[in-house]
Formats: sequence, structure tokens, C-alpha cells
Amino acid sequence: MHPDSQKIEIEAEEQDMQNGADIRLRINAQESAIAELCRKYWLVSSPPHFQYSVEELADDYGLDVKAIHKVVGQNCTATGEHTQCAVCSKKIVYRNRSTYKQVKSYLLSEWVCRECYDKRV
Repeated sequence: MHPDSQKIEIEAEEQDMQNGADIRLRINAQESAIAELCRKYWLVSSPPHFQYSVEELADDYGLDVKAIHKVVGQNCTATGEHTQCAVCSKKIVYRNRSTYKQVKSYLLSEWVCRECYDKRV
């Protein structure tokens, strides 16, 4: 990222928070189109389902699916507002949509971070 670039922080929209999205999105992008792509990538319609498919975003932005994941991964961070490690209370970082879906579908409040999990084993 260019040193003079502006940092943009966007929190999940109020309606997403109300429907249990549990995502706080921090976007670090120079271009508004990239910031918008990140927002759309993480926009939840109803947990654990997303508003836009990755294929749809790829078509809209003229990128392939792998590029969507790369651009989003490099330009934003999605953390859980209410999902934290059951041992150390560290908030979860959703690396991708699959992580989010797993937590929302199966793990819920009993998520344990990698560091605490490794200490237990």
C-alpha cells in the first residue's frame, strides 16, 4: 500500500448487525472500487449466507474467482464482533467466507483460537 494512501474503516451495516452477521470490516484500500468489492464480498443477507456470490462479484468486477479472494484478502480484515475464543477471549478473524460459515453454522460460541487449541493438544 502506498504510504500516502487513505485508510478506510467500514463497519458492517446496522441491518447486518441486527440479523446476526457478527462482522466488523476494516478496509485498507486506495481505490473506492476495491473498498466496495470488499464490502460486497462480506455483505451477509442472513447468516451464514452472503448477499453476493463470488462468481457474481468476479463478473461484476471483471476478475476471476481467485483474483477476488486475493484482492479481498490483501485489502480488508473481517473480525467477529461477538465471536471470541472460549479460552482467551481473542476475537476471531474470518480469513474467508468458509471460516465465517463454519463458525456460524457449527461452532458458534465455542470457538477456540489456534494458539489456545495448540496449547491444549
